[in-house]
This record gives sequence, structure tokens and C-alpha cells, in this order.
Amino acid sequence: MESWIVLGIIFIFAAYFFGRVGYAIENDKNKKSDYEKKNEAVNDAINKEENQTRNLLIKTLADIGCQYEINDENSICFKYQGEEFKIDASNDSHIIWIYDVAWGGININDPDADYLKQAVNKANESSAITNLYTINKKKGFIATHCQMVTYFACNIPNYNEYLKSILDGFFIAQKQVRDEFANLCKNQEQKNRIEIKGFR
Repeated sequence: MESWIVLGIIFIFAAYFFGRVGYAIENDKNKKSDYEKKNEAVNDAINKEENQTRNLLIKTLADIGCQYEINDENSICFKYQGEEFKIDASNDSHIIWIYDVAWGGININDPDADYLKQAVNKANESSAITNLYTINKKKGFIATHCQMVTYFACNIPNYNEYLKSILDGFFIAQKQVRDEFANLCKNQEQKNRIEIKGFR
């Protein structure tokens, strides 16, 4: 009888002991989970900050090897493939404005100046990037520019390559203007030759 009592006491003690140990382990797991949750919350906050449009853009420029500066207008200025670019971006929006300012131009008094204007307009018919020109009468110069408004966010697959492809597109837009300008000048030259020949 006494052995049953002793055995019962041992079982009760063992149950109590292992129950307490199990509770301690489970409690420790819960504490660890809370710690992990806090860690995840911190990581999420950091990722969210890094993935905001302007911050992500700056990081992406560094990743593709572009050194950047912030000008007085808070624009991001950098060189890509030797060309100077400027981007206006905010963390409050996924829309960015990219500019390639004064990549070319011609003197106002140049006889081919009007062809450059026509070339810009013609190139815009088949370009996703907008070509434009400005006239500085004081300096007597017509400058050509390119600009694009586009979407930029962390949910874009491989946004490094995405940004590079957009910037590469600016060189294609420049070539379109140059080609159109060359064609207009060539056509006019041929026209002049025909008129002179016919006159003679």
C-alpha cells in the first residue's frame, strides 16, 4: 500500500516537474517569437524606408555605378554613359521625371536651324521619350533636350535593369533627332541641286 502511495507521489511530482519545464520552454518560445516579431517589424520599417521611390532610385543609381549629386532644386543629378541626367523624384509618389538637358543644339543664325526644329517634332512621332527644343535669343542658340515621365517602384522586376533600359532609351531618342535632322538637310541639299540643275 505504501509503495502505491510513494509511486503516486512520484508520478505527481514528475507530472508537476515536467509540466513546469514544458511551460518554461513554451514561454521561452513565446518570448523568442515576440523578439522575432520586433525584429521583423524593424526590418520591415527599414525595407519600407529603402523602398520609397526617391530612396530606392538613389540606391539603384549607386548599384548601376552612377555617382549622384543633389542640386539646389533638390534634383538628383548624375552621369550615365558620359551623359548628364537629372531626375526629380519624391518618396510620396511612384512617378519620376527624367531629363537630359541641352544634349545638342545649333546657332539661331545657322541656315539649318529650322531643320532641327522640324527634326525634333518628327522624332516625337515615334518616341516614348519626349524631344523638345528651347530658344535662347540672348545667346543666339537653340538647345535640344529629352524628358520622360515614368513609373518607378520596388515592385518592378529587376528595377536596376529597368532604369538602365530607360536611360539607354534617351540615346535612342537623341539618335532619332540626329537622323531626322540629317535626312532633312540631305533632302534639302538634293532639292537645291535639282532646282539649280533645272534652272540651268
